[in-house]
Amino acid sequence: MDYLKNHCWCSDSNWGGHYDCTIIVSLSSYSEGYREDWDSLTCKVDYFDKDVYDSYVARYPERDLADSGLGWKQINKLKPEVMYWLEANVPDNKEGKAWCVGSDEYIARDSGGMSVFFQRRSDAMKFIKTWSKWKKPINYCQYFTDVRKTLDLKTLKYIER
Repeated sequence: MDYLKNHCWCSDSNWGGHYDCTIIVSLSSYSEGYREDWDSLTCKVDYFDKDVYDSYVARYPERDLADSGLGWKQINKLKPEVMYWLEANVPDNKEGKAWCVGSDEYIARDSGGMSVFFQRRSDAMKFIKTWSKWKKPINYCQYFTDVRKTLDLKTLKYIER
């Protein structure tokens, strides 16, 4: 998992609509050190992309595509137990929810990664400590103070960048 503090937002959150925040914890399925966290936190679910289906119907109006399977794909979502943990362990702030993930539509547009958006550093770090194999972010970036460091996966010590 990576930690980024910056001016952040989710354009379409699980709470509905735009969500502003300052912290993103991102997961990736591709890079070294990330796969274990990805596999333990995410699962594949079926998702119907109505826009894809409608574009095929518009392109081929003479065909009956109702049972074609077009528009269906699998997306990666956080496992139910991870979502439950977020709901139980990240209290709301005075503005409302202190965390979010992208809606299904938002997630469907990003097949290689996933982000959890937080209002507070303490909640983001608690999430990482609870769910990451490494118990620390692999990449840590605090944009406002220009702190950038990478976790050496052999020594579990940070290297300044």
